[in-house]
Amino acid sequence: MNTCAASHAITAQNLSKAYGPIRAVRNIDLAVEYGRFLALLGPSGCGKTTVLRMLAGLERPDTGVVRIGDRLVSDAQVFAPPESRRIGMVFQDYALFPHMTVQENTAFGLNGDARRERERIHDVLSLVGLEGVKDRMPHELSGGQQQRVALARALAPKPDLILLDEPFSNLDAALRGRVRQDIRHILRTAGVTAIFVTHDQEEALSLADEIAVMIDGQMIQTDRPERLYRRPGSHQVATFLGDANFLPGQAAGDVVECELGRLPILEPLEGEVEIMFRPEDLLLKADDQGPGEIIERTYFGHDQMLIIRMDSATILKSRLVGCCQGLHPGQRVQVRIDTPIMAYPTRYGCPVV
Repeated sequence: MNTCAASHAITAQNLSKAYGPIRAVRNIDLAVEYGRFLALLGPSGCGKTTVLRMLAGLERPDTGVVRIGDRLVSDAQVFAPPESRRIGMVFQDYALFPHMTVQENTAFGLNGDARRERERIHDVLSLVGLEGVKDRMPHELSGGQQQRVALARALAPKPDLILLDEPFSNLDAALRGRVRQDIRHILRTAGVTAIFVTHDQEEALSLADEIAVMIDGQMIQTDRPERLYRRPGSHQVATFLGDANFLPGQAAGDVVECELGRLPILEPLEGEVEIMFRPEDLLLKADDQGPGEIIERTYFGHDQMLIIRMDSATILKSRLVGCCQGLHPGQRVQVRIDTPIMAYPTRYGCPVV
């Protein structure tokens, strides 16, 4: 990977880590521009937290190079300790000191002029909206407030980079959405570069400027959220990022013939392909003579998921916004797709990954 280290807040090349016979991380490359957010997205045990710990200096890589800005912090000969890397860390459990107040937790790690420390503490607590609770103890705070304290503590030394490990996993679902947008705003306001680890696809898609998908210790695709969702590089990435429908087809240039008819595809191809389209791409219209039958409906309020069984026995998913009159289990439907969709070449009947 050709990168210019000085143009990025952090770069890593060929990072690998094994624990005995287990290869936790294999040949990871990444580069994050200043002020941008990268999500390391993957299932539990895929190695994403190990990558974060190697970037922070909490684990020494077996191979690879890490640079923060233009500073070399890790290679075969060099290994800078965490305290010299100018990195702030927000842990999954926040790791607050229970015997310290909000202000004392925030000040931990600062070591300078007392007056300037007080000013910095005031500034970061104002930034995270906690200036009114500076004398409270951690147990007196909500989960969202505790997370803000952990973020304030990470921001106080003015780090070059913030690393967050599953930062929202300890929050209940009702609070999670609001808090993650607040944290995004805080980090944007502070102008900080951030890398966060998550297994939550919605979290990564809604917060990150770029997402790196990790599976089995490898980074298999990195791209902007919109492009990653619409143009996943493989069947595996497509299904990990959300619900997806797949059908075989025959491509000829920028169109494909399949069970649903003649459809536009995003990139020209020839021959046998597998097409992928999201449930929201599949449009339905009630029609007693239609080739599909709704067999299941799940209502979420803002949208609903409908499961359709085609006359061929193919099962498809359609996500529709709001309440659609006339669409219910047992109703036959016409199905169509109006938007260009993704297609993958196949070899011996299998998608080429």
